[in-house]
Amino acid sequence: MNKGQGPVSRRPISDDITVTEINGQRVLVIQPVISDDAPGPFKNALAIRRATNTTGVCPDCGARRVLPNRAERRAAAKAGLLPMARTVHEGDCGVLCDGDRGAL
Repeated sequence: MNKGQGPVSRRPISDDITVTEINGQRVLVIQPVISDDAPGPFKNALAIRRATNTTGVCPDCGARRVLPNRAERRAAAKAGLLPMARTVHEGDCGVLCDGDRGAL
C-alpha cells in the first residue's frame, strides 16, 4: 500500500508511438518496444502485433481490424472511455504465444 507517499512507478516507460491512418484519419498507436533480449517467439509475436496495429491486417493469419460501431463509440464516450478496435486472430497465428488466445 502506498499510504500517501506519492506516485508509485510500476515500470519504466518503454513504448513506441507510431502514426498511421484509419478510415482516412491520422491516429497514434502506442506499441510496446521489442526488447533485444526477449525470447524469439515473443519477439515474433510482438512484431506481428505491431504490423497488425499499424496496417489493420495481420501478416500471419490475415485477420482484419474491426472498428467499433456507432453504439459502441457512444457507450465508450458516455463511460468516459476511448473506443477500442479489435482484431481476432486465427488459433494458430504467430501473434498468439503461450496461452494468449482470443481477441487482441
